[in-house]
Amino acid sequence: MDIKIQETNPTRRTVTVTIPAADVATAEKEVLKGFKREAALPGFRPGKAPESALRLKYGKAIADEVSQRLLSQGYERISQEKGFTVYTLADVHRDDTTAAGADVVIRYEVDVVPEFKTPDWKSVRIPEEAVVVTEADIEEHLKKILEQRARYEKTEDAAIKSDYVRIAYTGTIDGKAVTEIDAEAKSYGSAESTWEEAGAEGEAVAVPAIAKAVIGLKAGDTAQAEFTFPATHEREALRGKTVHYAITANEVRRKTMPALDETFIKSVGVKDEAELRDQLRKGIEGSKQQAAETARREKAVDALLAGQDFPLPESAINSVAQGLFMEYAQLRMRNGVKPEQLETQREEILAESRKAAAIRVRAQFVLTRIAEEAKLEISREDLSAAIMRAAYTSQVPPEKLVKDRQRLNEIRRDTLLNKALDLVLAGGSEGKVEKA
Repeated sequence: MDIKIQETNPTRRTVTVTIPAADVATAEKEVLKGFKREAALPGFRPGKAPESALRLKYGKAIADEVSQRLLSQGYERISQEKGFTVYTLADVHRDDTTAAGADVVIRYEVDVVPEFKTPDWKSVRIPEEAVVVTEADIEEHLKKILEQRARYEKTEDAAIKSDYVRIAYTGTIDGKAVTEIDAEAKSYGSAESTWEEAGAEGEAVAVPAIAKAVIGLKAGDTAQAEFTFPATHEREALRGKTVHYAITANEVRRKTMPALDETFIKSVGVKDEAELRDQLRKGIEGSKQQAAETARREKAVDALLAGQDFPLPESAINSVAQGLFMEYAQLRMRNGVKPEQLETQREEILAESRKAAAIRVRAQFVLTRIAEEAKLEISREDLSAAIMRAAYTSQVPPEKLVKDRQRLNEIRRDTLLNKALDLVLAGGSEGKVEKA
């Protein structure tokens, strides 16, 4: 089997494999033997059908299986190459114009593991930071619990910041209704009845000028507001335009916080305020410890990657960036960005995803090298625990996860990388931990 290697770039190789005609004939013979053994053709006993009948009935299936065998043989030969380590198969092409009985030529595009010097990971020291829960932390979380149970009561008073006001409004540009200029403008143009938080700000607020204008309004009051849309706004027809809004307030509701009394204490399932505060303290401490450990691991990765600037396979970055793009898009939506706004932020999110993907991929290569040098292995118990964590996080039954070969390989890989990072944080010997 002849092999020729051409370096396309530092992480890509074009490998041309020539499989001799004799090997092609052997592969075809083995495939035919299998079809002959399994085929059920009318008029022939099992295993007795002639080759001509098999080719007539299963010609395409035979050709496909022979082709697959040859592709696998060629890839296996590439995997044995000592000059590089295959990261992934990016593309493969077989010359289909080859005449019967001739050598078969297959061209593989493979991404390879980049060359780099292993960092001095045994010298990395990232001390643990002490976790402190203050009374202010407890008060802040207690306030959040109370706010979650707050009620919005109707009031005849003028709206103040954070009140909710039910309003109707219409927008015009130079006297012409926005809806006539842009029929799809929706909340940017008008609303017959909608709740607006007085004084609200941020990306979730469609028209900040309206939110500001409702402060001071009572039910039945009217107000005017103007807003100039940015030149980059999602609605092209509104970009750079100043819209005049006529607003009518129909109802005002004010937040009423529950009292921290016996009724509230019982409603959250504790015996008294002391127990509630104790539970909050434990919860906050757990969250802070988790955040501190996450930060510590990130610092360790930063230390490992300092000065590491080796090239990365494009396929690796693309694969990781694709998943991160969805994560970042969903995060923005949870923070109030509307689906239609995401399209205008697509390039920004993509750039952010690729930057983060490059860091993650580089860390994977470095930690994999560390795991190899330290001869780390994943035990059955390690993998089982990782599968259960992944099942809990993704809300997918563990028995379904283990049937997904790709996902299982990712879990196995990530478990090994985490084990390598644990070793780094332990100062090069398992069980050793640096404390502040």
